[in-house]
Amino acid sequence: MYDGYTESSICIHSRCDDPAHVSREFYWAIFNYPFNSLQVKQLKGLVSTANLKAQRVNKHLGFKQEALLKDYFPDGDGIVYTMSKDECKWLKLKNRYIKEKK
Repeated sequence: MYDGYTESSICIHSRCDDPAHVSREFYWAIFNYPFNSLQVKQLKGLVSTANLKAQRVNKHLGFKQEALLKDYFPDGDGIVYTMSKDECKWLKLKNRYIKEKK
C-alpha cells in the first residue's frame, strides 16, 4: 500500500511473512509503480525498532535508514527508511518483466 504522495515522494507499507516466497517480479512491480509511473524521487517506509525482521527485509530490499522518531510506536522508536530511484536494484529487472515496443 502507498500513501502520503507528495509528487516528490511516497510512503510504502507492506508485510512480508516470508521474503523467500516473494518473486522478483513482485518486487520489480512494487518499485516500478512509484518510481516510473508516479515519477517520485524517493520512497519512504516506517518500521518499529522492535521489528527486527522488517528491518532486515527493508535493508535487503535496499532501503537506508534516514531518521529515528522517538517513541513513535508503543513498542519502540520508529525508523524512517528511504530509497531513491537510483538506489533501487529492482528496477534493473525491467527487461525480464515488460516487453518494450520496437
